[in-house]
Amino acid sequence: MTEDDKRLRILVCIGGGPEAFTGLKFVHRLSEQSCADIALLYVRPLDSGLKSGGMDIRVARENILEWGLELPGMAHLNKARDILADLGEIETESNDDWQHREVSGDPVGEFLREYHNPCGGTISLRLRTATDVTTAVVDEADRFNADLVIIGGSPEPVEGIRKFLTPKALALKIASHIDQSIIVARHLEPGQGHLVCVQDNERSRAMVPKAISYAHACACPITILSVAETEEERTTAQKAVDEAAQTFRLNGIEPHELLVEVGNPAEIISELGYDFSLIVMAESEKPWFAKSFSVAHDVAARSRNSVLIVK
Repeated sequence: MTEDDKRLRILVCIGGGPEAFTGLKFVHRLSEQSCADIALLYVRPLDSGLKSGGMDIRVARENILEWGLELPGMAHLNKARDILADLGEIETESNDDWQHREVSGDPVGEFLREYHNPCGGTISLRLRTATDVTTAVVDEADRFNADLVIIGGSPEPVEGIRKFLTPKALALKIASHIDQSIIVARHLEPGQGHLVCVQDNERSRAMVPKAISYAHACACPITILSVAETEEERTTAQKAVDEAAQTFRLNGIEPHELLVEVGNPAEIISELGYDFSLIVMAESEKPWFAKSFSVAHDVAARSRNSVLIVK
């Protein structure tokens, strides 16, 4: 296996609100430890007046670039690039030209600008236009072969009856459809540790090695939590915590704290998670259309900070 094969590949979706930019410090922290390849993606909905003749749109946009003008969305990507540059992620002498790339099934394609970071990874700016943003993000994550996707969540979390009365947030729609581990980002700062939530089941056990790899990547302190819904299930929750803690120790990480609580899992995890940079949870076994009713996606909807759903 080459060094490039082991490099973490992170796709950051820009344009889902200001929270998307807050995740860049966390991306920098991961890249400091693992020299990540980073893709910054902006997906712009196709204008209603431009939904026919995609190739004509592409030519027009290439002409706009030749005139030195910016296409919609480029300003957001350039802002993200400047943040990473200020953090030291981009070499001062890097490519500064936008290139067009064909995308299968998409007449407009993609505009791409690529840079290098000092450790040898790449940072690419990717501008897509699509009739459906969710589908474009899922496609881009697959084409980039992402290990981790980061998307800004809505600033105000949704809980209670509002969850059933308001349209599903874009970040949560993408989290339901995408195959890669995903962070729904709110106030994502790297220094406050990870709350790793475990259960006594195989899906949770399969999540723990990935949680360990992310903990190593950011050198973050770890707290392990399991929530039993009843007192009768407390012993099972304690078993899940003890097993996860042992796995972390075998991989060189001593957990900061081990917690077992009793009550509503989504409520307790969201409340305790407020003190952490990231809540880490395993993906639900439910199909995409039912994931809103899973604990992980419920926490992502109602939490006031960032949630990593490991897939």
